[in-house]
Amino acid sequence: MPTGRDRVEVRSGTAFELLIALYAVGSDRPQGAPAWLPDASDLSAGLRRELARVGEEAGELWLHLLGLVLELQPASAWKLVERFADVDALELRRHVLGVHVPAWRSVAGAETLEAAARGDATAADRLLASEAYYAGRARESLERILPLSATRTKRVLLAPLRRFLDEAFAAHEPALAALLEEDAAHRTDLTRLLTREALIAAATNGYVYEPEPELPRVVLVPHDAARPWLLLCQHRDARIICYPAGGDRELAEADVSERALKLGTALADERRVQIIRRLAAGEATLAELAETTGLAKSTAHHHLAHLRAAGLVTLRGNARGYWYALRLEGVAEARELLGALVAPG
Repeated sequence: MPTGRDRVEVRSGTAFELLIALYAVGSDRPQGAPAWLPDASDLSAGLRRELARVGEEAGELWLHLLGLVLELQPASAWKLVERFADVDALELRRHVLGVHVPAWRSVAGAETLEAAARGDATAADRLLASEAYYAGRARESLERILPLSATRTKRVLLAPLRRFLDEAFAAHEPALAALLEEDAAHRTDLTRLLTREALIAAATNGYVYEPEPELPRVVLVPHDAARPWLLLCQHRDARIICYPAGGDRELAEADVSERALKLGTALADERRVQIIRRLAAGEATLAELAETTGLAKSTAHHHLAHLRAAGLVTLRGNARGYWYALRLEGVAEARELLGALVAPG
């Protein structure tokens, strides 16, 4: 039975979900996203203008505020907006730039992050030029925010946060709260039975998390907005793992036809077939798979999410490096599935 350091915290709530929804809207919409999540083109003109002030492709930015949710512990999305309004403007900007993210402090330098948060243009330029900082998406995520003052940054972020909540999120909040709470309760029950690694693997459909000494806390956060994506974040001493709510149970409970459709969807793209063939030769990094397919890393990541959701690919590692591998059990299960699909009566 797991004890002490091996335990995992499970947190859920619509405050996390609101930020993850904004991330999904500001990124390439995931295939398999829930029906309630609007396309950017479906948003009101006013909300589109407010999001454009943050950046049309600035989705990654919103994930850097998940740490504030951990700290503030708001009871709902509305409470999150209220609490954000009270956060010191410079501290909010420090969260956005990743001052409290150990990986970014290592990649970019703590002094550079602090200077950019205070408005130093030279430090800001260094951040935008980095290919490692902000998962390689610093320019898309921060180019419009970095030149602003702390006060202006706060105003520019709060405006679309409030409007998105009101126009696109609030009507779905009760149902989302119930979905996320149910999954969190299930995971919490399992914390008494499974080791940290086993619990993480079960929730994330096979992610093999390699512990990071500087991050003794692991926080599991179920989400619906960005399914089937697995979102890996850091905040102070915590590794935050946001996973699709109920994804593992849906796959386990699906009948033969449903599983066949999921498998077909996973393989219904030439680039995904290329990824499978590359991984048959051995594990690879995201950069290697992007090179193999001729895709941007963000696009290759999206394809890998579908292969993982179908149980064909596994992921292992941490901020020091991530590797994808072919899941041989998944290949065997796919063969059995096809056999069951064509079996008589």
